[in-house]
Amino acid sequence: MQKYTAIILASRDANEVNRLYIIYTLEQGLVKAVAKGVRKPAAKLAGHLEPGTLTEIYVARSRGMGQITGAITLENFENIKKDFEKLTEALKIFLFFLKNFSEGVGDKKVFDLLHDFLGTLNFASAECLRIIVESFWWKLFDILGNRPEVMKCVACKEKLAEKSKKFFSIEKGGIICSGCGPNFKELISISDNQIKLLRIFWGNSLEKTAKVKVSGAELAKLAKIREIYARYHFV
Repeated sequence: MQKYTAIILASRDANEVNRLYIIYTLEQGLVKAVAKGVRKPAAKLAGHLEPGTLTEIYVARSRGMGQITGAITLENFENIKKDFEKLTEALKIFLFFLKNFSEGVGDKKVFDLLHDFLGTLNFASAECLRIIVESFWWKLFDILGNRPEVMKCVACKEKLAEKSKKFFSIEKGGIICSGCGPNFKELISISDNQIKLLRIFWGNSLEKTAKVKVSGAELAKLAKIREIYARYHFV
């Protein structure tokens, strides 16, 4: 019997009464296990296994996939589940985990970041939602070894000058200065404020980052860069 501290990422029906769960655990990273009889109307286990729940899970293993024998809800994050926009962003992150993480490879930093994100998002105001989401993504890229260079030009290695035109290179993974810009293709313009935001994300907790005042336009542009960056470096 294995006990896991787990965040439920997703589930799918296995047959008329059973359901397969994909969870991200503190102990072993991504884990898949079946809960038998959980689709029956009187099944009590299902309430502890909703996506977006932090749960203590017990899994029995013999041959093949493990079977969930018990579960206890630790944190339900109800405000996320009741808010369409919050839930949508959380599900996007869960999908990223399903596509990019291998089974049985645990990472405490990743687990703690995801747990912290859900806790912060659960009580966040609508005004703070976008910056919390953006901060999470860039922090995750950093933990996964894909932190872009934002302190110096990735081409000439010179320190970035204030109030000068700068570009983001998806391929090079960082900032290109105005002098080096003509030597590269497919660059994305990036502002000093957006570069400062990235530095803030990596240097502060999600809770502190949520208090930073930033325009919606700046965040939206940074989100576009992040989406292209994620498609290039991940599945």
